Amino acid sequence: MSEPEPLLTMAGMTKRFGGVQALRDGTLEVVPGEVHALLGENGAGKSTLVKILSGAHRPDGGELRWAGEPITIAALSDAARLGIRVIYQQLNVIGHLTVAQNLTLGRERTRFGLVDLAETRQRAAAALERLGVRLDLDRHAGDLRIAERQLIEIARSLTGEVRLLVMDEPTASLGEREVERLFAVIRGLREQGIAIIYISHKLNEVFAIADRVTVLRDGQTVGTVRTGQTSEDELIGMMVGRSLGHDLTRESHAGDQVVLEVAGLSTGTGLRDVTFQLHTGEVLGVYGLLGSGRTELARALFGADAIAAGTVKVRGAEVAFRSPAEAMRHGLGFVPEERAQGAFSLLSVRENLSVASPELISRHGWLRPALERPLARRMVETLRVRTASIEEPLARLSGGNQQKVIVGRWLARETPILILDDPTSGIDVGAKDELYRLIGAMTTTGTSVILSSSELPELLALADRMLVLHQGRVAGILAGNELTQHNVLRLAVQGTNG
Repeated sequence: MSEPEPLLTMAGMTKRFGGVQALRDGTLEVVPGEVHALLGENGAGKSTLVKILSGAHRPDGGELRWAGEPITIAALSDAARLGIRVIYQQLNVIGHLTVAQNLTLGRERTRFGLVDLAETRQRAAAALERLGVRLDLDRHAGDLRIAERQLIEIARSLTGEVRLLVMDEPTASLGEREVERLFAVIRGLREQGIAIIYISHKLNEVFAIADRVTVLRDGQTVGTVRTGQTSEDELIGMMVGRSLGHDLTRESHAGDQVVLEVAGLSTGTGLRDVTFQLHTGEVLGVYGLLGSGRTELARALFGADAIAAGTVKVRGAEVAFRSPAEAMRHGLGFVPEERAQGAFSLLSVRENLSVASPELISRHGWLRPALERPLARRMVETLRVRTASIEEPLARLSGGNQQKVIVGRWLARETPILILDDPTSGIDVGAKDELYRLIGAMTTTGTSVILSSSELPELLALADRMLVLHQGRVAGILAGNELTQHNVLRLAVQGTNG
């Protein structure tokens, strides 16, 4: 059976940003009615290629063809007219608008000069129904969890005429049920002849949904293969140009001293009677399904959300954090689930690395560049951050390198208790491998880590013990031989340790 004519051809695309050559030979060909995965380490050029396709960037060189005809995409409107839709990893949901308003934003219909609210609700409900999702249409998007906001973004992209849909890490914050719903929608779109470019670092998803895979490395296309004719090992080799060890098991450095003790913690965000201890040098995993309270627990411990009842003790002394600043003064650090909440995108790498350590880079209240620059350079070298300079704006770095900088902010401060909320979400296998090793290295110096993650294999490999949440309560705490995938999932689903 012959291959259909390509809908999209991107050949030899090049793009430079200052001293960084983001693309040197980006080539991609997509046919109608296929799911085409785009893989590569952070910084490989995936986002740049997509932004050229969307009209957000103009290429320095290369050729674009649409249905065999040469085209120029000079603006976002050009891509929209062709039927190209892009769902970016950083969400564009507006918090002060309702779910219905977000779903119909820019496509509102009026009646007698006013927005037709009934029609708006009807179209919004239909968009969610296509995904098999139920959300309160009148609720403000800012009050929703990140996973629910991600579903709004996906549903909105499917409105109107779509010929090519680009999904950049669409499942980063979705639970298993939401992922299955999304895959059902993707399969339906494929049957309608819609082409889909699927960007993900989760290789199991790629093999589950994609027909073909194109791999980028260092701004160049390495090759395109069919998923049925390749393996995870081969794709990883193409992505990183080196082999990665799959045995993530690390040596435990957990001690006996309790550094954090939480008893009966309850919050207005849904946590109820949460009790646990964290020991020096320990990695305490936190797992739960969507809505279990993982992120809410991290925010409450760091003083970002108020605690309604219960106690928190740090090294034996009871504390009551009214703000993140107070938590920092007691030796806590926090890397949030949503990278945009922890990144100062317009500031430089240097400023992002030093922002949590004013006492290390100042004297008598005055900033000392002679102290700040060596600190930043040391962290960039230690974390292997790929950047042209420590003065580079953080926004120009890839997602994985931005995440390294956010973690490095607390490493520079030598934070004794670090809370990581889904830190590997949306970063590539190489960056994940480096972050795993960094977590292990931190525990050797006595740093205690609370590691919350939606990826259970990751937690099973790294955690000394596992705290499992179910609907805001502790379903159980597992360790040793009891710490198995079966036991964790049973607690997460059933909410009982009986």
